[in-house]
Amino acid sequence: MIAAVAPSRRSLSLRLLRRLARQECGIAAVEFSLILPILVMLWIGGVEITQALSVDRRLNNLASATGDLVARSKIVTWADVDNIFDIAPGALFPYSIGGLQMRVTAVKMDEAGDAEVAWSRAEGTTAYATSTDVNDLVPESLRVPDTQIIMAEVGYTYTPAVGYVITGDLDLGDRMFFVPRLVANVQLCESNPPATNCQS
Repeated sequence: MIAAVAPSRRSLSLRLLRRLARQECGIAAVEFSLILPILVMLWIGGVEITQALSVDRRLNNLASATGDLVARSKIVTWADVDNIFDIAPGALFPYSIGGLQMRVTAVKMDEAGDAEVAWSRAEGTTAYATSTDVNDLVPESLRVPDTQIIMAEVGYTYTPAVGYVITGDLDLGDRMFFVPRLVANVQLCESNPPATNCQS
């Protein structure tokens, strides 16, 4: 009768190590499958937030350019303001300008420092009516008696592509103020020259 040979310690150790290695691979796969959705959501959320911040920065630049171009003029016509609004596609590129709202308004302060609309033009939204009280929009520090400032406003509804982190539409906007550079009051005229139907 042949006696059974006991497995050597070395071969037993190798088998145990192989079995342990297979179990660790399985654990790693389970851990990866649990972490992957979180990593994907973080990545998508980062992209969404970055795009929203990029649009907000472009809106800031658009408001700045719009107000500054008007403030550098002595007289602007309706066509001039429309041409200024036409810079929007370039300013927001590569994002769509669908739903973009732009408004430029000359605000005059009376002798008491109360702010009211001298004239207003808009695209994608409604212009302010002449003589509208805008004290709630103009900071008190800018309401100097018997002066005029140019107020540029932009608004945009940002819709995230996926919507995991930013859920729903996000309303972005900016409002900036400028002092006329060349004249005390920038006039808005229907045509020029000759200047007709002017407001200041």
